Amino acid sequence: MILTRPGNKRRIAEKIHPHFPDHDLFIDLFFGAGGMFFNKPRAKHNIVNDYDSEVFNLFDVIIHRKEELAHFWEQMPIHEDLWKYWKQHTESDPIRKAARFLFFSNFSFMGRMTTLKFDRSNTYWLVLMRLKEVQQQLQGVQLMNCDFRQVISRISLRDRYAEAGGNKKAFIYADPPYLDTKGGNYEAFTKKDSIDLFDCLVASNCRFAISEFDHPFILELARGRGLNVIEIGERQNMKNRRTEILITNY
Repeated sequence: MILTRPGNKRRIAEKIHPHFPDHDLFIDLFFGAGGMFFNKPRAKHNIVNDYDSEVFNLFDVIIHRKEELAHFWEQMPIHEDLWKYWKQHTESDPIRKAARFLFFSNFSFMGRMTTLKFDRSNTYWLVLMRLKEVQQQLQGVQLMNCDFRQVISRISLRDRYAEAGGNKKAFIYADPPYLDTKGGNYEAFTKKDSIDLFDCLVASNCRFAISEFDHPFILELARGRGLNVIEIGERQNMKNRRTEILITNY
């Protein structure tokens, strides 16, 4: 893993993925830092999506232009002046855009891209070391950059993934921004977003799982659609302790 982001599933992936069914096609609707993808057994076919263009650009660059990104990173000063400059300026060049995103993610408090931090964990060198590993893990993975509502309709499960069993062997995992929480670098999810997500997944005719907190509105949506709720354990967010749950249709 190469990104630090709020809500990253890296630490609890081993508690979640044992609840996943056997599948040949894995679809990740909210890829983010890839906390689940990089820490679960790899499926034969993988599609990962994120609506954030920064996320999409970074992993696309790692797949296709890793050496250029590594060279730029090696020449890049880790300095407060660069932080201030990039806070005021965006980048259009894919390499510089990816480096800027990595810089903010790895050198800010909790990956929230608000406060610069320096630590003794050799973050600078760890990023370089992990570029090759992440590139290898993403080989053969299809990247998408669209709203979650559009993902399923753009994937021809029956035709393109017939050898993977189409809908029968496809599994969709959704780890959206949790309702009533707000990260430093993503838009808050609304109740309408949550309703749309549940409805899209139910209509997909695929097996699916949704990560969320035990928010009363989320539990109501799950009960109303006859879905199963699995308690994963307690997690601490910025305000209080909440129970992490996994909602499934299998």
